[in-house]
Amino acid sequence: MDKGLISIVIPNYNGIEHLQTCFESIYRQDYRNYKIIMLDNGSADDSVNFTKKNYPEVELIIFNYNTGFAKAVNKGIKLALKKYNPSYILLLNNDVELEKNFLSTAIDTFENVLKVDIIAAKMMNFYSRDTIDDTGNFITKKGGTPYPRGNTQKDTGQYDKPEFIFGACAGAAFYKKGVFEKAGFFDEDFFAYLEDIDFSFRAQLYGFKCYYQPKAICYHKRGGSSISTYRFQVKMNERNVVWLRIKNYPILLYILYQPLFVISRTIKFALLLKNHGFKILGAALWGYILGLLKIFQQIPKRMKIQKNRIVSSNYILSLFR
Repeated sequence: MDKGLISIVIPNYNGIEHLQTCFESIYRQDYRNYKIIMLDNGSADDSVNFTKKNYPEVELIIFNYNTGFAKAVNKGIKLALKKYNPSYILLLNNDVELEKNFLSTAIDTFENVLKVDIIAAKMMNFYSRDTIDDTGNFITKKGGTPYPRGNTQKDTGQYDKPEFIFGACAGAAFYKKGVFEKAGFFDEDFFAYLEDIDFSFRAQLYGFKCYYQPKAICYHKRGGSSISTYRFQVKMNERNVVWLRIKNYPILLYILYQPLFVISRTIKFALLLKNHGFKILGAALWGYILGLLKIFQQIPKRMKIQKNRIVSSNYILSLFR
């Protein structure tokens, strides 16, 4: 007997080459109680017509421009909560392929492990399937820098232990519906990049727990971006990291980490200059300046988040690695 409806929310932007693999892997699941919602961000390819023709049961929300990841998935989550009242939400990138037991493994985890609110999957590289893509999102204890654990490492079983962790990559992550009902949604000001770390931080502050389940395996086509896209990514990352910190760090941790923030960004900028040149460094610096220029717009969000925080600074620090 199916144990709870899963709403699968998939953002898409010019992803027609990925959709068949993604959808077919969902249809092969050994757990059948799900609804699929795809948010199309103004694709110029034939993604919408392809989906309508080949997967008419997929519910489509179509934007006439690229809204970014956060706004698109928020729309899908809100629709799912209102229309289907699911037990769980699965956020899924369009370039991900799922193992057959992906959904059932998550359901079993929610039902059999106490205090699990969010599940992070074991994401492997789609093209090199012995290489890790992501085994949960973390923040470094020595610098306060967000990172995807295990990215590009060969899988030797080093991350095969299920455990409570900081956060989940929203490219393939499960959430109990109550997480969104209490903690809110993804910050649409972020547009794209680090919005899942930002949400994970807020969820932790509100008392929700994230659990890494290595038996929930999927394959992600990360990488392959053009250099112009990389410039945009770098700019957004540097802008958003400023906002992530001002919104979420408890005040004592924020003060404690200020010197480490400066050191980590200095090292990052030096590496960008060395490896990619002045154009990429310029994009990073401009992103960081944009973050600082608009930092005061994040203060009301910080006040709300910290007002609703129920965990200690020491607990948050214990999640950093």
